[in-house]
Amino acid sequence: MNFKVTGDYSDELLAFVLTCLFCGAIERQEFNAWCAQAVSLTKAPDFLFGLIDFNYEIFKIYKVIGYVPHWEHFDAYEYALYGIAVGRGFEPYDMPVSPDEALANLDALPEVKRMFVEVFDFISL
Repeated sequence: MNFKVTGDYSDELLAFVLTCLFCGAIERQEFNAWCAQAVSLTKAPDFLFGLIDFNYEIFKIYKVIGYVPHWEHFDAYEYALYGIAVGRGFEPYDMPVSPDEALANLDALPEVKRMFVEVFDFISL
């Protein structure tokens, strides 16, 4: 994880947020709320306005964005996001690890939780 949460938009930030959505760490309404906040970030792209009320199948999100943003990370970071989902009482579909393994990854990588809390300051864990 090599990006910092700042007041600037970045593709890595968006990719992190999308990974949270795909891992089930956030719900669609929370994603929409993040997009509503993110439009005020420096260098925020116009497509964020189209994501504020995005309610289609999740895989169609890239049609709105126009490309697939990339967040450089190890699998363990993604597993930690599944741990956030489990900790929030969500049951992500088709998790690649068990709930206990997801929580163990979250415990082993506190920076994932820190970043989640910074990015989603309106969600309490």
